[in-house]
Amino acid sequence: MTTVIERGCTFTHNGRTFENAGAVVSPDICIGYVGKLITANQHILTDWHGNQIGTIRLASCWRTPRSFVSNVMYQAYATVNGVQYTGRTCGEGMIFCGKPVKS
Repeated sequence: MTTVIERGCTFTHNGRTFENAGAVVSPDICIGYVGKLITANQHILTDWHGNQIGTIRLASCWRTPRSFVSNVMYQAYATVNGVQYTGRTCGEGMIFCGKPVKS
């Protein structure tokens, strides 16, 4: 598997330009964004531009009442190019960061 790092993830707000690292898929890590729901508990996994790179299943959920990002956190399982990753996300529209599932 080759490492894919997304480029060109910039936006301008109030005259200032900001850059994001974008999606990263490698043998060691998967970073993407939780997209829209496609089945009962499965979402698409997208890059920063909204292009589908895989699928993601939100497994367990717990409350994070003192978090400034979200009031919940999910354990999630993503599949990209046939490789399964496990990690955490705050849900739809939020970033997912995972590591490969050990066989």
